[in-house]
Parts: sequence; C-alpha cells; structure tokens
Amino acid sequence: MSLVTTAPAQAHTDEQLDQWVQQWSLQFFKQGGITQTLFMSRWDMATRHPCYFWDRCPPPPPHTHIRSTSPASSSLGPTLTRAEVDGWRPLVAAHFPPNAVDNMLWIMWHESRGSPTVDNDQSTARGLFQVLRSWPISLGYTYADLYDPTINTIVARKVWDLQGYGAWTVWSKCR
Repeated sequence: MSLVTTAPAQAHTDEQLDQWVQQWSLQFFKQGGITQTLFMSRWDMATRHPCYFWDRCPPPPPHTHIRSTSPASSSLGPTLTRAEVDGWRPLVAAHFPPNAVDNMLWIMWHESRGSPTVDNDQSTARGLFQVLRSWPISLGYTYADLYDPTINTIVARKVWDLQGYGAWTVWSKCR
C-alpha cells in the first residue's frame, strides 16, 4: 500500500496553493518540526504541482537565469558590480550574523546582481536573494512582497536558518 495517492492532480490555483503552504507551515511550527505525515503531504503536493514547489524543476543555469521587471535593465538583468552590490551591506548586516554577511552578498550578486526586481525565468524565485514562492507565504508575506528588499532579506534569513547556504544552487555550483 502506497503512502502517496496516485489520483490525478487537482487543478489548484496559485492562491489555493499559497493557502495550503500557509496551513502546512502552521502545522510544521505547531508540531515543532517535520513529521512523517507533514513530510508525505508536502511530498505529495510537490509531486502534483512541481512548477509551484520547484523541488522537481531542473535548476536554472548559473548566472543566466535572471530577468528584471525594471525597464532600465538588460535582458540578462541589472549590471551592478560586486562593489555596487555592497551597497546592500547595511540591510544584510541587519538580518544576518556578521560572519554570514560577505557570503550572503556574494549569493545576492550571483542571484540578482543586486536588483530587487529580478525574476527567475525557470522558477518563481524573485528579488535580491531569488527566494522561492512558498517561503514568503509560509511567513505571512505575499509573493509580491519579495520585491521589497527588506522582506526578501528577512525571508532569505529564514531560508538560511533552515537550509544554510546550500539553499542557493549557486553556492554549490560556483563557490
């Protein structure tokens, strides 16, 4: 007997999936971590909706996956240098421990070139740290909030707390 149903996926809207993730996250925090039931429900939903959950989507090629919603940016994204990305240091330092700030600025440069309006063409990652859609929802923010540099950084910190630098594919591919 399989723990995962083989029924076809229901047609959930993104808003319904956002609500599901929020409910799932509340259970996760209420129970103090992952349980077998939570794991299986998350796995089942991710299997049914891979484009929403990204677990099953192939990772984007490094450094070529960004586009900006800013009309002043090129198709490859903004053109900030690493030194210009350092302008985000006070924000990153306000939300990360001192020993993580340089690494997070490195990740930011590789993920968004320091543009808060960057979207990923191959997933729904967005903003300075290219945070995936389910993260802000699980923390009480909206997907659109990821364009806010402060919220994106707060959510990135939560991702980092739970998954470390490895949450960003660029870390393992290029570091």
